[in-house]
Order: sequence, then structure tokens, then C-alpha cells
Amino acid sequence: MTRTLPPRLDDERGMTLVELCVVIVILGILIVIAVASLQRARVSANEGSAIGSLKTINTAQIAYASACGGGNFAPSLLVLGHKPPGYRQSFIDDELAGSPTVQHSGYNVNIHDGVGASIGRVDCNGMPTTTNYYASAVPVVMGRTGTRAFATSQRAGIYFQEGLISPPEPFGPPSRLVQ
Repeated sequence: MTRTLPPRLDDERGMTLVELCVVIVILGILIVIAVASLQRARVSANEGSAIGSLKTINTAQIAYASACGGGNFAPSLLVLGHKPPGYRQSFIDDELAGSPTVQHSGYNVNIHDGVGASIGRVDCNGMPTTTNYYASAVPVVMGRTGTRAFATSQRAGIYFQEGLISPPEPFGPPSRLVQ
């Protein structure tokens, strides 16, 4: 009786250590590229949300001025968040009306008096109004939650500039109009 030994694995079907290292390096590079793309997408989404918040504020201020403010504007997000008598809802949603400065999608959003503003008459809720307003949205963490700061006023255009400082009034260079 003769015994046969199993065949040796001399053929080279497996991966060598060098080939495995090359595959790991390639996967690492792809992961780094994917993470960078995800971060850029997140910043872009946050900036879009900030622009949307300022558009909502502009629309709410116009509605407030015509329905409750007697032609004047709300001096803060809190005032826009009050429901007028006889209305089913306030001018902005609770997410934006939670405090004087709201952190929303990586941006600090607020409203205060604009350049040349004066105290207006009392609104339908018994709150003071203002003749001008200035709303801004500034990134919470530069480069991580956003790269641009935004601002708007009763003229309804939304302006931006790079960095953590919102565009000053009157709007002009270095700030630019959002397209």
C-alpha cells in the first residue's frame, strides 16, 4: 500500500503581503476622498439651509408688517414666533422662534435692528416694532458647519461673505448678493 501525500500548494493563486498592502493603501485613499466629499456636501447643505432660513424670515417679516406690525417689522425671532390674536399659527415655525439667537443646521440665526432703525408702534400682540431689521446667519464652526456668513434686511436681498462675520449694512463689497 502506497501512501500519496496531498499536493503542495506551489501554484501562486493567493495574494502576497505586498499586494495586500497595496489594496489597503488604495482603500485608504478612497475613504479619505469620500470623507472630504461628505464634508463638502454637509457644508453646502448647511449653507443652503441658512439661506432658506433667511428667506423664511424675509417672508415672515413682510407678513408680520402687513398683518400685525402696522407697516413695521418684528425686532426679534421671538416676536415673529408669537401667534397674533385670531390666527392659527405664528409667522415663523417654533424651530426658528425658540430664542433670540437660534442654532439651526450649523448656523446661528438672529434678528436685530437694522441701520437707521427706530422704535415703531406697538403691534397686535402689544409688542414694540422696529422700522428696519437685520437678520444674519453665521456658521457655528468655520469650515466645518459653513464657510460663508449671510445677512438680509427689509430690502429682501440675501448677501454673503466668507468667514464668521456677517455682511455689514449697507450691503456692498466685500459682501455679494446670493444668486
